[in-house]
Amino acid sequence: MNEAIEKQYNPRATVTPEHLAELSEFDARLSEQTRQKYVGVYDLRFGEGPLETADFFYCGKPNRPLMVFFHGGYWRARDKKDYSFIANGILPLDCSLVVMNYDLCPAVTVQEIVRQTKRGLEWVARQAAGWQIDPAQLYVSGHSAGAHIIAATLAQTGAAFELKHHKIKKAYLISGVFDVEPVLQISVNEEVKLKPEDVAELSPIRYPFSSAVGYEVIVGGVEPKDWIGESERMAAHLRAQGCEVGLHILPGLHHFSVLHEMDRPEGYVSKLFARDIG
Repeated sequence: MNEAIEKQYNPRATVTPEHLAELSEFDARLSEQTRQKYVGVYDLRFGEGPLETADFFYCGKPNRPLMVFFHGGYWRARDKKDYSFIANGILPLDCSLVVMNYDLCPAVTVQEIVRQTKRGLEWVARQAAGWQIDPAQLYVSGHSAGAHIIAATLAQTGAAFELKHHKIKKAYLISGVFDVEPVLQISVNEEVKLKPEDVAELSPIRYPFSSAVGYEVIVGGVEPKDWIGESERMAAHLRAQGCEVGLHILPGLHHFSVLHEMDRPEGYVSKLFARDIG
């Protein structure tokens, strides 16, 4: 393990264990309250993997947009049930929501997680009519590893996990890592098990992107400088591809608090989304 890179690329190292436990407990409690507040359809299966399931929250109005959210956890932790609170920021905008799950390392590889991401997005698109969703208004968002796996499906890698045919309008990449090479040198890789030969295929920043998809790249302003640099470089890369891109470095927010700008309509990320759906 490289201690200098660990400090820059392990978000858990940026907060105390006690604060991290408090945050996790808060997320779980808020998500439970959200599930009591809104009617959801839970554990809808989209693939054969044990965790290839999704939760759907309908906004109550037909022909409205849909947001699809992928959670973080460095590909080896967390669960969709911890992120139901996203509905608090999305449903009041008259937008429906899907919170996705995926299998975790080391039970599966990162490549398999990206394949599951592709399968999940293709499955969501097929549900649009039955869910009374406007199929022309599909949006995706992800936090941390969730941002990475979205970018990895949208990058034109030529890999089997590339999402080639879709109608995604915009992606919101929140506090992601887009070149995975540093992961080889941090403690997380004991579970993730990335190999040097995986780096090129799994680093979306190394590939072209279609300008048909818009992007908002968002990161906390008090995250480590190299982690912020991931978002800065990704935004610059997407602009170079001709994509419409916004870069947002949010002052005072760390890796875990930045996502809570999506848990209420007046949150920074929620307001970006409200602007985009008009």
